[in-house]
Order: sequence, then C-alpha cells, then structure tokens
Amino acid sequence: MKKFMALTLTGLFVIGGFGTVSAAAADPAENRSGSRAETASDQQNNLYLVPGTYVSGGVKAENVISSGAQKLTQEECDEIYTENVYKCTLSAGDTLPVPVSERTDKDGVPYTFNGWWSITDATVTYFDKVPAVSEITYLYADWRADLSQRKDPIIPDSDNAVQPRHYMSVKRAATGEEENITLRISGTDVPNAETLGYDRAVQLYNGWFELNPGDVITVYTAGLGGSSEVQAAPVAGSGRVITLENSGDGSNITASYLTSSLTDTPVLTYRKSLKKRHFRIYIKFFSSGKNMAVYMEPMD
Repeated sequence: MKKFMALTLTGLFVIGGFGTVSAAAADPAENRSGSRAETASDQQNNLYLVPGTYVSGGVKAENVISSGAQKLTQEECDEIYTENVYKCTLSAGDTLPVPVSERTDKDGVPYTFNGWWSITDATVTYFDKVPAVSEITYLYADWRADLSQRKDPIIPDSDNAVQPRHYMSVKRAATGEEENITLRISGTDVPNAETLGYDRAVQLYNGWFELNPGDVITVYTAGLGGSSEVQAAPVAGSGRVITLENSGDGSNITASYLTSSLTDTPVLTYRKSLKKRHFRIYIKFFSSGKNMAVYMEPMD
C-alpha cells in the first residue's frame, strides 16, 4: 500500500453513506445465546467501490466491475449522491477486482485502470488488497490513457461535463449570471403525476438553495410530453399553466414568494420586495407536462 499527498482534490468526489454500523456484542455468553461478534467478512459490507462514469458521443457510460462486487440500484446510488457504486463482496486481504472501461481519449487510446484509491486528511492511499474496514469506506477507480504519469488521481476532463436531465437555471438579478442547480427525483403520492420516463409517479426536488430579490428561475426537464429531450417546463400546448401551491393548512403560500410568466420560456421570479432566503422547491407535472405545479418551502 502506498500513500501520496493530494495537492488539489476539491470537488473530485462526494463522500456519502448508509449510516453507521455497530459491532455485535463480543461477550461469549451472548454469542452462545445467538448473537456473535462482527467478523472480518461482515465488515466488508462497509466497503464500496466506485468505478466511475464517462461520456461517449454525448451519452454517459458506466465503467463495470464484473466480479467481487454487487452493483447498487439506481435508488441506492441516488441516496448517497454517487453514481455507479458497487458493494464489495470479498474478504479482507483478497485482491481487489479490476474494473473494465471502454473509454478512449481523443486519439483513440484506451484508458487503463491505475488502481483503487481513497483520501483521508489530504493523503491519497492506493489499495491492491481489500482493506479491513469497520466504517463505511469508498474506494475510487483511477483511470488514465497514459500510465507514465505519476500515480495521483486525475480530475475528469471538464469538456466532458454532462448537462443534467432535470435542473433549474437561476438567473441572478444582481449580476446577470446564471447558475444551474440539479433537481433530483423523489416519489409522490399524486397518482396522475407525469412519470418523466420512470416507472412510478415522481416529482422533482432540490435541497436548500438561495434566492435573492428579483432572481429568475427556469425549470428544465426530460420526459415531458413523450419527449426524451431536455426542455423548458411546462411544455407548450393547450391548457399550459403554472400552478403555485400552498401547504395543506395554508400556512405557507408559494405565491407569496414567486410570480410566474408563461412566455416562450416559462419563468418563475422571486419577488423583489422580499429579502434573501433559502428554500426547498418541489415540482410536479400533470396533463402530459403542460401543467407544472410548484411548491416552495422556506428554511426559516
């Protein structure tokens, strides 16, 4: 195992987890009664491998682990905000699996796997064997087309950034700059909500974000009106409308924060008379995407 100092790794990856894991009781009497101490094999339930993704022809593709690990479902990956994650099924001391990628660089040179790594206290550590872990641990695949480079993880090419399929563009009134904020999928109990290409009724949701007086929001999403293309919402057509919703008890009224406009590109505008605040936003679609229902919840 080798360690290397990481000079610039900000924003390279996101750490997430499913929660803490408590060791079973180690008392022999308790073991005889049916409980047992957590074994090294059990501890490997805490080790996750992230082989990464890349863009090919404008489409996102995933690198693959064919053995020694079990791929998480899309829902499980969404919960930890990390794409293409596998749970390690090997024991401590076993050789880590070698992932496979079909990615090539601009000259057609295949990318080669350069090892599994993690970072703690600004120190990058590479692993050849499965480490013994007791807490949730993520190892990330290092890929490169030129293995003569020094062995540090490389930041993905920014030119290959993928535009999210569900996001909102916030145009800042003070500067004119636009910020794209990804919207996530979560379930809803509304039976006639658009599915956006998924197998259940869904809504778009975002965690806390900041709005300043006069900021303008435009919502973009894919899957509305039977189209796979990302487009401004709600989509054009007869009955096109933006509905600003209230809380069930009427204590929170979205229209007190936002105004709406159905131009060629529909927008929501944060009222100029208000102060800077943080909000969550919830968006549902009806009538094949021609009706967009919006609910905003303030942080305080």
